[in-house]
Amino acid sequence: MRLLFTLSLLILSISTFAQEAKYSIAALPVNLTKNANSVLLNEKIKIDITDDSQMIYENHRAIMVFNKKGNSNLDAYAYYDDDAKVKDVEAWVYDAKGNEIEHFKQRDFEDISASDGISIYNDDRVLYLDYTPTTYPYTLVFESKTESNSTAFIPRWFPIGDYYTSTKNSEFIVKFNPANKPRILKKNLEGYDISITETPEAFICKANNVEALRYEDYSPSRRDILPHVKFALNHFYLKGVPGYGKDWKEFGTWMDKQLLTGVSELPPATVAKAKQLAASETTNIGKAKKIYEYLQNKVRYISVQIGIGGWKPMLAEDVDKLSYGDCKALTNYTKALLDIVGVPSYYTVLYAGDDEIDFNPDFAIIEGNHAILGVPDGEDIIWLECTSQDTPFGYGGNFSDDRDVLVVTPEGGKIVHTKAYTFKENTQENIAVVNINSSGVLQADFKGVSQGLQYDNKYRLDKLDADDLEKKYKKRWGHINGFNIENIALKNNKEDILFTENLTINVPNYCSFVGEDLLFGLNIFTQSVTVPPRFPERKQKLQIAEGFTEADTLKINIAEALSVDSLPEPVNIENKFGSYSFSVSKISENTIEYRRNFILKKGTFPASDYRKYRAFLRKVSKLDQSKILLKQNT
Repeated sequence: MRLLFTLSLLILSISTFAQEAKYSIAALPVNLTKNANSVLLNEKIKIDITDDSQMIYENHRAIMVFNKKGNSNLDAYAYYDDDAKVKDVEAWVYDAKGNEIEHFKQRDFEDISASDGISIYNDDRVLYLDYTPTTYPYTLVFESKTESNSTAFIPRWFPIGDYYTSTKNSEFIVKFNPANKPRILKKNLEGYDISITETPEAFICKANNVEALRYEDYSPSRRDILPHVKFALNHFYLKGVPGYGKDWKEFGTWMDKQLLTGVSELPPATVAKAKQLAASETTNIGKAKKIYEYLQNKVRYISVQIGIGGWKPMLAEDVDKLSYGDCKALTNYTKALLDIVGVPSYYTVLYAGDDEIDFNPDFAIIEGNHAILGVPDGEDIIWLECTSQDTPFGYGGNFSDDRDVLVVTPEGGKIVHTKAYTFKENTQENIAVVNINSSGVLQADFKGVSQGLQYDNKYRLDKLDADDLEKKYKKRWGHINGFNIENIALKNNKEDILFTENLTINVPNYCSFVGEDLLFGLNIFTQSVTVPPRFPERKQKLQIAEGFTEADTLKINIAEALSVDSLPEPVNIENKFGSYSFSVSKISENTIEYRRNFILKKGTFPASDYRKYRAFLRKVSKLDQSKILLKQNT
């Protein structure tokens, strides 16, 4: 008996020592600390979808955090709702030597709403560990188990979750029913110690010693850089509703039949109103414009995350009665109105936002974060943003441009590309008459015309009050010290989608004195170029996310008491990234004209081009600071 007790103590001692060593910073390979705020020491995720209508998710992760920034990588939370239940959640904290210092059970976790802050109703909740460390480094071990009746959203495997975090070991196992084997999509795995093996009943993904990536300016989005794997079932369940989609055509058919059927009925009075609005129009686009104008005047956007996992729109008659809805509801409502007046339209799902995330044409999966409406116009599609009360007809701006989206048609789902705005369309043209007196005071009558994606940045200006509008201009022209806006006239031309600004500004101390003479900066209004940092060993491709054209023409009248010392030579630069030119010409004895044209082209380039691109921007920035000397006449 004493021997057994002694042996038990020895085993416990060995086990404790092994665990301490496992979470000790001394046992960590040095290469995993480079560029890292945290290290994922050990991760094991098990997903069981052997039952098509149930998913069991088990998560074990141990992460060592080096500093405050690394706390964002803890991911110590478990989501749940009326469809998904948390069966277990627990966490432990260890110090730098691997000694346990804290232990948290489910009752210690914060139980909070997972509301997005704009939803009128959202039943999603999260158990979240609100842990504040007292010292660094530390290791947090998190374990959870969740059971759900939905198999539509199989978690994705990201062996490295973000910039500035590395991974020592990650294992991701998906157990499945061989009769409903999930499809798999592998992205960005090359160059890593990552393996994916397959058995008749499981996928087993492993990653070892993945070093941290540092963020580099002008890189592609993280989805295009980080290694990850997606899984999707041909037959799945969404909140207890069976679904199917081996490809986008079949998936779109399911959406049409299950999610978009039975939600389009409208009251007789609204039907009559829609017909009356479109009665005088002879074209589909003319009718669509009338309906869109009616929509914008009637409804407002409020998120409603209910209805088959937040994917089924609320009833069109409810939107009509309440005058609000989320993107799904308002898109469906607009479609219902267009159906009444005989205009075909397509419910469309996409990833909206600046990142321009594409749906993969060869991998159907339930995804996206937004819905818009597509109205066919010959070979083209006009895209309607149904959540905005301000957006012009057919203008999606940077929120939905240039990406592959899912269009639900009567023939099934199709992947279609939205409008891509070119640098020729994204224009900012500034014209000004400038007066400089002998004391260096500048007065200017400024006119700016914005189109394309440049319009996107301006068209809400006319909705601001005087104080907020002044703040906008103070920020935009922050390089001008102490200016006053004396008059503002703004015009939003929604028909032609252009925004015009007319301002009169006064700058008491625009010029700086050099003795009795004045130093005058030629480029008054468009100091837009920021030089990015150096990356001597750049890893990622160079991506210019948006192209544009800036054109400035300034007529500068100089007081008779002053004379121009000399004018700079004209400059013209052209390369694969765009072009830049400026010139200053003498119109009369006391009038000069400054012209500037800057073109930046959208595109993706090899990492080796970053140095050349940075040099181009540095040159442009320097030329934008060009000054001339105005001498006092004696």
